[in-house]
Amino acid sequence: MVNIHKKLLEFWTTFNLFPSIPPSTDPHELKTQRISTRLFIILLITCVIILLFYLSLINTTKTVHVDTPTLQQYSQIYSSYSQSLTCPCQKISINYEEFISIHYTLHQICSSVFLTDDWFTYLYSPDYTGRFTDDFRFLGPLAFQGISSFCQFVNNTMLNGLKQFYSTQYVSSVVLPMKLFQLQVESIVEQFRLSTTNNFLLSLTLNRNVTQTNALYSGQGTNYNFVIWNGEIYMLERWYANRSCLQAGGITTAAVIYYSANVSATVIVPGFLQGCFIVEGLLQSDLRCFYNASCINELETYLSPQYAINVTALDDSLSSNYLPNSTIQQLLDHLMIEEWNVTHMYDRYYNACQPTECTYNVEARNAVIYVVTTLIGIIGGLTTVLQFIILSSVKLVRKKSRAKEETHNGE
Repeated sequence: MVNIHKKLLEFWTTFNLFPSIPPSTDPHELKTQRISTRLFIILLITCVIILLFYLSLINTTKTVHVDTPTLQQYSQIYSSYSQSLTCPCQKISINYEEFISIHYTLHQICSSVFLTDDWFTYLYSPDYTGRFTDDFRFLGPLAFQGISSFCQFVNNTMLNGLKQFYSTQYVSSVVLPMKLFQLQVESIVEQFRLSTTNNFLLSLTLNRNVTQTNALYSGQGTNYNFVIWNGEIYMLERWYANRSCLQAGGITTAAVIYYSANVSATVIVPGFLQGCFIVEGLLQSDLRCFYNASCINELETYLSPQYAINVTALDDSLSSNYLPNSTIQQLLDHLMIEEWNVTHMYDRYYNACQPTECTYNVEARNAVIYVVTTLIGIIGGLTTVLQFIILSSVKLVRKKSRAKEETHNGE
């Protein structure tokens, strides 16, 4: 053991990594080389230990690739790496019909007995005693036919609108997360509802304005009367609520039923109005009477039993967005729709998008093999730098120190 210890001590004192070529015999030079060797070894070991701890403890960002992920895989990855997850879509344009389904339910009046031919015939019985063009039994069938037309108009508007809506393309270059997708779909559907409603009301308003502005003659004679005087035909405007149809085509008054030819004896139909144009009276009318079985029974006393049908009142117990006294105009302002059923299917959107790859970043400590290979790569350059710096520095220090000694000895 003593010999081994002596040999190790001798090796350490004579070990030289910086021998000169040819080998020097100068003791000063040899000492400089040995000091540089020891300093080099100490600094190299210290740097390697520091680098080892640094590379082992720091977190690095790694990019993970997942090929053709399923929706379940995507959901799991998104729950943990939502900030960095990116999944490019293979198909960036997708028709709405692939993942959005819209169904609607119209107001119950549109499917009621009041819009059937039997009801129209029942109202328009030729046997009633009063034969006035402003009698509800004359105007009623036309008004309910108008409601039927509105229901068909709304339905056609919705069908045409949905056809165009479904063919519209949704563009996304990357897969959208479910919550953002849902928000966008809700915004898209709301925009469709608003645009469809506005287009419908614009068309209706345009037709009303054209009719009233041009003072067109109503085919049922509700705004003008023809009078023959001295062999000539005169057209006289009719009056409602003490206002002339020439002054305002949209004026209305309560719809009535005449008991008989005595025009002063009348019964008012609750909620129903008449005016210069049947449409104008209809738009300001409501259906309160037809939610009430007693009101309907009273009306039937003035209708012909010959054409009687089984009439069921509208059901006011059903959940509705409208009140029994909501006007037809108020119904049309919302397209007479009671309920919108919108279904958006995220799984269909994801499958249509067809992401072929997802990438996300993960922060983790370096693996052992990475630490080892990195150290090996660094040590080569570190050794070269340390050799140059240490040898040069030791030589400079030793040279200055030797010069001071010689100066001191000379004195």
